Amino acid sequence: MAGFIKKGKISKVLDVAKTSKRLLIFLWQIDKPLFLSSFTVAVIPAFIPFANAYIYKLLIDMIVGSLNRSHFNFQLLYFLMGLRLITFIVQEIFFSLQSYIDLLIWTKLPVALYRVVLLKLSQLDLQYFEDSNFKDTLQRVKESYTWRPLNMVSAIFYTFQSLTGLLLAVIIISTLNIYLGFFIVLIAVPVFLNQTKYAKTIWGLWEENSPYRKKFWYISDLIQNGQSAKEMKIFQTAKNFITELDRIQKKFVSENTRVGRKRFLTTLIFDIGGIVIYFAIELFIILSTIAGRITVGSLTYFTFVVGNFQQAVNGLFRNMSQTYNQTLYVEDIFKVLDAKPVIVSPKSAVRVNIHKAPSIEFKNVTFVYPGSKKPVLENFSLKMSPGEKIAFVGENGAGKTTLVKLLSRFYDVTSGEILINGTNINKLDLTSWYKTLGVIFQDFIKYEYTLRENIYFGKTFEKEDFKEIVKAAGKSGADKVAKSLEKGYEQVLGKTFEGGTDISVGEWQKVALARAFFRNAPVLILDEPTASIDAKSENEIFEKVEALGKDKTVIIISHRFSTVRNADRIYVIGKGKIVEEGTHDRLMKKKGIYEKLFSIQAKRYR
Repeated sequence: MAGFIKKGKISKVLDVAKTSKRLLIFLWQIDKPLFLSSFTVAVIPAFIPFANAYIYKLLIDMIVGSLNRSHFNFQLLYFLMGLRLITFIVQEIFFSLQSYIDLLIWTKLPVALYRVVLLKLSQLDLQYFEDSNFKDTLQRVKESYTWRPLNMVSAIFYTFQSLTGLLLAVIIISTLNIYLGFFIVLIAVPVFLNQTKYAKTIWGLWEENSPYRKKFWYISDLIQNGQSAKEMKIFQTAKNFITELDRIQKKFVSENTRVGRKRFLTTLIFDIGGIVIYFAIELFIILSTIAGRITVGSLTYFTFVVGNFQQAVNGLFRNMSQTYNQTLYVEDIFKVLDAKPVIVSPKSAVRVNIHKAPSIEFKNVTFVYPGSKKPVLENFSLKMSPGEKIAFVGENGAGKTTLVKLLSRFYDVTSGEILINGTNINKLDLTSWYKTLGVIFQDFIKYEYTLRENIYFGKTFEKEDFKEIVKAAGKSGADKVAKSLEKGYEQVLGKTFEGGTDISVGEWQKVALARAFFRNAPVLILDEPTASIDAKSENEIFEKVEALGKDKTVIIISHRFSTVRNADRIYVIGKGKIVEEGTHDRLMKKKGIYEKLFSIQAKRYR
């Protein structure tokens, strides 16, 4: 017992209690009647076996007593048998109710819990999703949210059931001999500690091998992904990936076999010790009956109580161990729910005019990604006037996309400041600032919804206007995509859902551009917007971008110099700094980096 009350053990018990409480509170919040029903159908059945056994005791004593009498009380016999029948019926009713209520919990809890998780994820900052440890936690949540919380809820309620049966048995056994329960607990506690130890060990293996598990699912998804199947067939890489899966699997099997072997031996020793103690207690009851201290009916009753006590103790510690085991996984769900957004609107936030392009200034901005030491931007400064068409060019890793992330306030700068109409971006109301931006990222989302919905997702905070959707599609070339589809704007894109159809990467990009145009925000940011579009379509799109007017600021990031040549100003970014700036003509005359890169690219088209 001394080891059990160590600080570390107490801390673990408190963690289990805390997580159990939060999970039960969550169930209470989503369905109070369901919570009360679950508790009732778990606890009431603990009383029934004892009532049934006591009725049986009375029957035996009545039968034994009648052997020395000429008269038998049949009325009492029928009454007791009737009560016994009722207890069996009630017990079966509660067993059926348990199955029904378990089904209701299975129907409601996982979806409700994961909805809360998804809502939390939608509020978290980009840096969480770029953090390896957080992604590992999310993976564990994804793998276990459908069944771990359910198992834990069941284990908690059955713990209450076992505890109720245990307390009833202790009270009844104490009427015979108060010391008997002590000997049973003597073996039960080590069994519990043994089960808890190995639950922790097994979860520790899971946690320790998290990178392996993540790699396992990555490779599995890679092999199942239709987009990667073509290349894997050509390059014949599937065998390499299968071999790597085998190596990961062997490591898991080896480690779990080692743990399982140790667990088998220690569990067997404790179980045999328990059998010996329970056998000794039954012998004590038999000898008490022979000595005339208790009746024959009491013999059967106390024998049942001892057996039920054994079951209750084993059930209690088994369910507590199961609760502990599930806690180690369910805690991950609450870790996600406890995550706090770093980027938030301040109190008394400044609202931005979502219909007017603002002035934008990067002032001595230095930025280092969390977990890194190397600055991506260093003492970076530039000003953008409302309505300007700005372009950023440069090699990969120069910091161009980071500029977009900072301007979108996905991250806060390490030092310096970003000013919007002279106000620090940290003081702005995020909701209004996001409405000011229309962004298409390199890794834009391919929503497997209808074409109409794909475009409407650009401005869901306003009522859908189909005419404006068509207009935005015309600007990006997505109107031609609509004409090629069987159901036009009502065609589901992608092959995941029935009736869906695939479109090319270039067509997806036109749809994403339409989404950005539909937003009609005063600041339009295009990060590699035409990477998968042919030259003719690219030219048509940028003629329309240029025609947006002086009321909109346009920021373009591109490796295609034909895309940026008509910008009002072009910035060449290198190692987090501006190395050249000017119009296309002025930069060409400088004979610098821009002219060199432009000429190299132009040769490809000659």
